[in-house]
This record gives sequence, structure tokens and C-alpha cells, in this order.
Amino acid sequence: MSEIPEPVVHHLELCVCDANDTLKRLRKYGFKLFAKRQTPFCESLAVKLGRIILVVSQRHYNAVIHNDAIRSEPLTILCCEDNSQTQHSIDTVFNLAFSVKKADLNKITENIKSIGGKVIQPPTQVQDEHGTLTYAIIKSCCGNIVHTLINKDDYHGPFCTGFETVESDTCGEVLDNNTLDIDYIDHVTFACYSGNSESIIEFYEKCFGMNRFQIGNNHDERINGLILSEDVGLRLRAMKYYMCAETGLSYRTKENSPEAFMLVVVESLKGQTNCNVQAYLNDHQSEGIEHVALSTMSITETVSSLQKRGVEFRKPPMAYYDELRKDKRIHSLNQDLETLSKLGILLDNEDDTGDLSESRENAKKYLMQIFSLPLFDLKTFFFEVIERFGAKGLGTANILALPLTLFAACDHALHKGINTLRVKQLPFLLHSVCNFVRVAGDEKCVAAARPGGLFHWV
Repeated sequence: MSEIPEPVVHHLELCVCDANDTLKRLRKYGFKLFAKRQTPFCESLAVKLGRIILVVSQRHYNAVIHNDAIRSEPLTILCCEDNSQTQHSIDTVFNLAFSVKKADLNKITENIKSIGGKVIQPPTQVQDEHGTLTYAIIKSCCGNIVHTLINKDDYHGPFCTGFETVESDTCGEVLDNNTLDIDYIDHVTFACYSGNSESIIEFYEKCFGMNRFQIGNNHDERINGLILSEDVGLRLRAMKYYMCAETGLSYRTKENSPEAFMLVVVESLKGQTNCNVQAYLNDHQSEGIEHVALSTMSITETVSSLQKRGVEFRKPPMAYYDELRKDKRIHSLNQDLETLSKLGILLDNEDDTGDLSESRENAKKYLMQIFSLPLFDLKTFFFEVIERFGAKGLGTANILALPLTLFAACDHALHKGINTLRVKQLPFLLHSVCNFVRVAGDEKCVAAARPGGLFHWV
């Protein structure tokens, strides 16, 4: 069999209860409606931001749902099409669709079957006035995730067969007073149950030819991923509430481009009930796509514009930026920490050599990132905005930096005899790309105590 091709993300599909409500939420991020489709089974709205396409699908409940009938409807796949599901209940991002080469689409599906993967829709050709589109749909081994494999070599329509073009999204244009510099997807993150990440990684290695990449300096040799647990020294104290395992996969293509797709798999370690990976699994009621990172060339301008459009982000405490100001390596990056703290943007310096010489000026590697509040009412999906400056990682330095600043503040409060510490600028979300801090809201207090060695959140 020839070498497995290197696909790029064609689109991501959301299955929701109310497509128009979700469209309204996505418009805040700059997505514009450009195509739509009505079928006996569902309504689908296609929105675009730069080269990022999302399809928002809402199931029709007056239709009799059964798999054979749905498979006869080209390109239709629903998270709630199982016969046992009489109604859609949990909004989710479930379909990560890839563009593939025409000559290899059959080979990919055969390879998936050969290792025990499920092919939901075998390679199929569909036509309309714009040409012929070839596609297949496969089931991931991770939760409700599916992958539509699409080849458009002989198709020249604006999106896919069955979709009608929307000439202008007048509602989206109302929010266009602020410039957004978001163009493509940096990475997609799956959340899984404890112990499942290795089998998921192996599935994507074998089925898609993806390659593992190391995350951080301390990693488990077996899965080549960052693990925060009781056996990693200082992390014991800082990371009790942030324990999870993280593994990355990527395609060998140009970095910092739409072709440099990265897939991250995160799992909550056994016994960790307070982490946000577990919160996602509880709300989602299965493994799945936890978040998508949007790449920008100017994160400060983009985040400022998004906030003006009504997007809400998680913000760290001011103590996080106080620690950054003490780091000479951070000073050498020439970033305005006042602006970053105002917007809530995190900064991760990947250069751990401590060499501040001019000869290393061009070798600086760092990234800046920020994480949104959940897109849906439940914690079943959120966005990340990320800007890279030569950095290849996912912001793991913040794993220690953020919780340590909180612990230091609490220790200071205890030393002063203060029983509780009011934390400003909350709610706050720590994204170590694998886990999050659960913090109370603006008017809440955080108890300055760590019973049994754990930080206690009120």
C-alpha cells in the first residue's frame, strides 16, 4: 500500500439542538454564514472564518431516524442518529472532516477496516451542477467522533454538494467593525477517559499515519506525552488539581500553516474528579472533541476585537503576571505584559536555556494563548486563540506557573493570618492544554488552605 496521504482539515461539524442560536454565538468569533442545506433529516449551516469552516447541523425530529435512511442522504452524519436517541440532548463538535487525495481515499478506508476501524459510509461519489465529490465516513475509536474524508478534485462548488450559497451574512457584517486576524486551525484536542489515550494514539498512527510529538521535557516514555502526577517532584504540590496525561500527534508538513495539523489527546488521571477534563466528560457524557485552537498572527489585536464583539475569555489572576515580570527571559521577548494582563493572554517561553545573549535573539521560541468560556450552555466545547513565535509546544510552562502563583498567594495569606483570600479577575481557566483550574466567580472567596495537600476551592 502506498504511503498514507497527509490530509488537512476540511471542516468541523457541530450537532446542536438549535442551529440558529449556535450561529449567533459563532458570529461573535467572526464566523460568517456562506452556505446552507435542508434535507429530510437535518438543517446544516456552513460558516467560515479565514480558511476555517464549521458546519452547524440540527436534526429534524419529525423525521423517522434510522441509519440506512440517513446513509442514503449524501454527507449526512448526526451525533444523535442512533435509534435509541429520540431527541438531541447534548450539543457537541463531533465530525473532524479531512481533505484527502482522490487516489488514496479508498486505500485509507481499507486500511481502517484492516485494523478493526468502522467505515460508516464507504467511498461514494455524489454530483451536482458543480461537479463530482467523493467522500467516505469513518468512526473514530474516541467517543462520538467521526471523520468525513473528502476529495474535491472534480468538484468546483463553494463547499459541498447539496449546499446552497448564501450571498451575504448581513447579521455577521454588523459585528465586522473590528478586524480579526484568524486564518486556520492550529490544533484539535480530544478528551478521553483515564487509560484510553494510548489506544487512541495508536489508532491515529495506524489509520492516518500521524506521528507523535513530545510535549514538555518531563514525559512518559511509553506514550511520549506529558504526565502530571505524584511522581514528578515539584509538580506534586502544584499540580494535584491539574493532573492529566497529554499526548500529541501531527503530520509531517510545513509548520505554522494549515497543513501543519496537530491532534492532542488528553485524559484525566485516575482518581482526579475535580479537573476540567473530567468536567467535560461528565457534561459530554462521552469522550470527544474538547476544543479547537485558532491560529492568529496578532493575538493582542484579535483578542481585543473578539472581546468587543462579546466573546468572553478566561483570565488568570494578576499574580501570574507578577511572576512573569520577575523572569529576565520574559523581558527579552519584548512583549507588553500590561497589555497581556489586561486581555488575559498567557505567555509560554519555550527557551529554557537561560542564555540571554544577543546570539540567541533569533532563537527565541515562545507562544501566547487564551481560552474562551464554553461555546455551549454545558462545558462540551470551547475555543483557544494562539499565536506562535517559533514555538512548537502547547503552552505547558503555564501548567506550573499558574497554580504556583495561586498557591504562593494563599501561603502569603496564611502567613498573615488571613483565613480566606479573595481572588480578583475570576472566573479563571488554566489551560495546560490538558487540564484546567476550577475557580469560583468574581464575588466568591477561595479558602487559603490545602487540606491533605490539596488546594481547596470553595
